[in-house]
Amino acid sequence: MTMEATLLALTSLVPFASFVWGVVAHFRKSAATPWGMQALSVFNALGYATFLLCLRHEDILTEGATSIAIALFGASFALFWWTARTTRALPPRIAHSKADADTLYRHGPYAFARHPFYLSYMIFWVASAVGVGGVQWLVCGAFIGWYALLARSEERRFSSSALAAGYMEYRHQTAMFVPKLTKAMLGRKL
Repeated sequence: MTMEATLLALTSLVPFASFVWGVVAHFRKSAATPWGMQALSVFNALGYATFLLCLRHEDILTEGATSIAIALFGASFALFWWTARTTRALPPRIAHSKADADTLYRHGPYAFARHPFYLSYMIFWVASAVGVGGVQWLVCGAFIGWYALLARSEERRFSSSALAAGYMEYRHQTAMFVPKLTKAMLGRKL
C-alpha cells in the first residue's frame, strides 16, 4: 500500500469510527433503532468499504487529492466532535426518528449551520470522493442527497412542534448546511 493510500485509510477511519460511536452511544433513540437508521448504517458501511477498496487501486491516488481529502477528513472529524460536545447534555434524536422535535440548539456549530452533524457526514463523503474519485463520487452524491432529505424531514417536524416559532426565526438566521460566514464574522454569540 502506498503512503497516500495508508494516509487516506487512517485519516478516514478516525471520523468514520466517531460516526459509529455516535449511533451507538450518543444519539437518543427509543427502544429500537428506526428501520431507516438501520438501512443508513448498512449503506454507510458499504460506502466506506467501497472507498477502502478503491484505495487498492493506487494508480488513481495523487498527492494533491490525498492532501485535500486528509484536510476534509480532519474537518469532518472536528465538526462532528464539536457538535457532539455541544449536544452532550441532551443529545439529538437518532436519524429517522419519528418523535416530535423537543430541543432547539442555537449555539456552538448550530450558530453556523442548522444540521452540523449531517454537514460533518457530507464533508466526510466529499473527502472520500476527492481522495479516490470515480465511483466514490456516486456514493458521495447518494449520501449528500440522503442527509439533505433527512434534514428536510426533521425541519418539517420542527414546524409542527411546540418549537415551531423559535425554529422559524432560527431558520431565517442560520443556513441549513453551508454557513453564512458573514454573520459569524460579525460576532455572533457562540
